[in-house]
Amino acid sequence: MTPSSRLATLALLLTSQLLPACAPESGPRPPPWGRPAAPMAERPAQGQAQRPVMARVERVEGERVHLISADGRALTRTLGGLRLLRHSRVDPAALTPGERVVVPQGGAGRGPLRGRVVAGTPPRIETPGGETRALPTGALVLREHEIGRDALTPGTRVRLTPNALIVVDGGPGGARPPGAPSVRPALAGAPARAAAQRPTVSLPMPETAPEDHFDRARMQASLDSPFGFFDPNMLRFRHTSWNQGYGETMRALGAHWASQGATFAFSWNLVQGRDADGGWAGYDWSRLDALVRYSQANNIHLVPILTASPPQPTGQRMARSIPRKPDDTAAYSAFVRAAVERYDGDGRADMPGLRAPIRRWAVENEPYAKRYWQGDGADLADTLILAHRAIRAADPGAEVIAGMVRGPGWHGDTDPRRFMDAFFDRLGARAGGERPYDYLDQHWIGTAPGVALERQYAELRTWIDDLERAAARNGFAPAPLVALEHAGRHQDERAQAEDVVKRHAYLLGSGFRLTLWSGLRAAPERGASPGDGYFRQVTLIDADGRRKPAYHAYRRMTERLDGCDWRRTRLLRDEQGLVVVRFHCHDAPLLVAWSDRSGGSAAVRIPIEHPGVRRVRVESALPDSGPSPRTLALEDGAIRLDLDATPRYLSPDGPTGDAP
Repeated sequence: MTPSSRLATLALLLTSQLLPACAPESGPRPPPWGRPAAPMAERPAQGQAQRPVMARVERVEGERVHLISADGRALTRTLGGLRLLRHSRVDPAALTPGERVVVPQGGAGRGPLRGRVVAGTPPRIETPGGETRALPTGALVLREHEIGRDALTPGTRVRLTPNALIVVDGGPGGARPPGAPSVRPALAGAPARAAAQRPTVSLPMPETAPEDHFDRARMQASLDSPFGFFDPNMLRFRHTSWNQGYGETMRALGAHWASQGATFAFSWNLVQGRDADGGWAGYDWSRLDALVRYSQANNIHLVPILTASPPQPTGQRMARSIPRKPDDTAAYSAFVRAAVERYDGDGRADMPGLRAPIRRWAVENEPYAKRYWQGDGADLADTLILAHRAIRAADPGAEVIAGMVRGPGWHGDTDPRRFMDAFFDRLGARAGGERPYDYLDQHWIGTAPGVALERQYAELRTWIDDLERAAARNGFAPAPLVALEHAGRHQDERAQAEDVVKRHAYLLGSGFRLTLWSGLRAAPERGASPGDGYFRQVTLIDADGRRKPAYHAYRRMTERLDGCDWRRTRLLRDEQGLVVVRFHCHDAPLLVAWSDRSGGSAAVRIPIEHPGVRRVRVESALPDSGPSPRTLALEDGAIRLDLDATPRYLSPDGPTGDAP
């Protein structure tokens, strides 16, 4: 038996035991939030067992895939109700923690083994039930991938189960299981529209959420939360590796927002291609739909980044395409309108199964940097005006975030204000007095070269002041700020944990509405992009799945701060590294205070402006280090304490009255 035929036979056995039939839905739900019920012809007869079916793809048309089974039957299935997977053989020595695998012969007579790889030698598998089992010696191991619809090309051999479509390793023309009849070829002249809709890309497909945690009330309640992550769905930095289970991690951390760059930006070239005659092909939303479904199943709000990466001819492998001012402004505007319309939840042309609208849209990511934008600030302004009009045409209530235009000088900029000035000057000349954005994005990554730790806050304040002056010079009122990506020091884990709290607190005290930390889990070093060690180190979880001190600091931070009245948040002190931020949470003040002064700890007096407060609880922001919580009595309406680099939470100890 050849390796490929052995693989197909064992994988067939596996899926027949591991993938039970889906329970039929009770019926269609009303739009715009309903998930369409499958046509009756596709549902199993009640009580009828369904076995996996070997077949080949004939064609894909819209939401339907047409198949020819091994016995010659024509089959049609709706893609929205199927998981799209690939099972491929893998050397156990090449496994990395977090990968999803299946072992057809799990050992000890226990049948197939399925789960995620956890660290150890030899590797071990954690099953969905939480049991950890050793990988059987010499076992055949299949790596399980989520794939996109672009993998379903005509002739591809697949295994159809009640809730999944599994591509058999080997693709078109691969070996079939022993004894299986040949599958007749696709009908001559049948349209192969899937292959002509967009470029072929080798990008990850979002996994299907293993559990549905969608809660409309929680989604609504978390709209004002500022907490979230940039690129949590990818291992940092390996753009083709999906961070499996990140939704569960974000729920545990109390993070509610996500924005995707890299392979999951809402890029024009990843949604639309060009046909052979140079015309525009149709849109392919499959990867983005899957991302939205996964996010909403985990109560995560998305901030999509619309990028004007120019589409390429269909059939060419997608090379990195740097966004630029679109040549065909009508086609770009149509793409933006279509994207917003698909996810706005108004019941018109919505994504099937959409359960909550997307209301915040960013236009470009760090366009001040040449690696992310081909052009100057004036080109970006023209593109933003186009995008703003298209977004508002589709959803008048949507909010627009302008990409970062004030460079920090990290990319060799001789004048980091030049791009920003050109951007605002063009807006002032062409926007007709209307500010074409609701928020400005300003990232805060690391400490700028040559800037002492105690001066990093003044550096950020300089950027904010520059933005406000440039906007005002062109007649625009100041706009709220967001930080769709920020991160602090990486030299040691304690410093990183401290910066998680300090950077969030300082940004919120400065009026930022969203604060998304850069990355959630690191990629293994041997598979990461070279030169990106910083971004691997500032994640909250390392490549082995270990939760770093920053993880626990983040969780304590959201437990203390989520649900605060952000309109009443302000900086009480900001004096050369001595910072006190005042929050108002659950009808009482909560302060975050620290000192980054190079001279060590600083003795400070902090007023507590709230009626009825007599004593204040002082607690370290790092759960596993620092002094134990203590209580201080107020003296003349204030407390006195020594502050150092570890931030402290200060909260009333005992009942209080609400402040006027």
